[in-house]
Amino acid sequence: MSNNFQNKKILFIGPIFHNYHILIKEKLEILGATVDFYPERDYGWKFKIINNLFKNHLNKFQKNYYDSILENSENADYDFLFVIRGYMLSNDFVNNFKKLYPKAKTIMYQWDSDEENPFFDVASLFDKVYSFDFKDCNNISFVKYIPLFYTDDLIPYRQKEQEAEYDFFFMGWCFPERYKAVISFREFTRTNNYKLKAFLYMPFSSYLKEVLKGNFLDRSIVSFTPMNRVQYLSILSKSKVMVDVSNPRQTGLAMRVIEAIAMGTKVLTNNMNLRQDKIVGKTELFSFFDEKDIFVKEDFINDQSFKGSSNSMLSIELWLKNIFEHNEN
Repeated sequence: MSNNFQNKKILFIGPIFHNYHILIKEKLEILGATVDFYPERDYGWKFKIINNLFKNHLNKFQKNYYDSILENSENADYDFLFVIRGYMLSNDFVNNFKKLYPKAKTIMYQWDSDEENPFFDVASLFDKVYSFDFKDCNNISFVKYIPLFYTDDLIPYRQKEQEAEYDFFFMGWCFPERYKAVISFREFTRTNNYKLKAFLYMPFSSYLKEVLKGNFLDRSIVSFTPMNRVQYLSILSKSKVMVDVSNPRQTGLAMRVIEAIAMGTKVLTNNMNLRQDKIVGKTELFSFFDEKDIFVKEDFINDQSFKGSSNSMLSIELWLKNIFEHNEN
């Protein structure tokens, strides 16, 4: 695959989520591009006040924010506009960008579903639109499927040969369906003498809302601080199976699923949509479970003959090349 990033100038807009935006920008620069990154929204106190107290002003606030990006980047002579998600991105912004840089290509990638973060209207203005969500790719004709990626910091852990410390590893944001599934799964592991590592992250403000509703969550499972990245990768590499309870409002493969498979850790999931992925759709990689009636075959857990390969999932470099070079295979 040729390197078409050399001497290209990219306006990159996306969410600040863990450090993925930094890793994407750095990889594009390593490949030879010049990248100007702007967050998809203001992450300071102004946005929080308007979003929580003056919701009817949010559209105008976001429009002004995106207008300021174009003002700051005037005469930059961009070759690409690359948007990941693009929270409340306006049609005016995309049209104005095209007027300023008529030769530039516009690319959007969605790692949220249209149900979770509506993008259909503005996405139609882009030259290419990709998503991780199976449902959106099936329902929206111009949206093509490309799964998420794994980052380079995962690679050293994949090479390690070590005894598994945990049979199952549960990690992610805490929402009601996932919390209930973890509680049920914990009962299953206790009954069958399996070792479980469960970690759900919830901001303290969200936890307080649950307490006020009378929902007292188990603090041995719920943390107010996200898990450290190094700790997460270390636990993942020492686990036989990563358990995935998917967000009911999304159908795509979550990042933790991608990372588990790339590392050679099996995946147990309630997301039947995984069957639609041509590469991941192999029985030795994953198995399914019903969170209302949990049962897992013992040989799936203990058969460690499968080892992940670099071809199982897209590295961040291959992910970017697929997106920018429009290689839809």
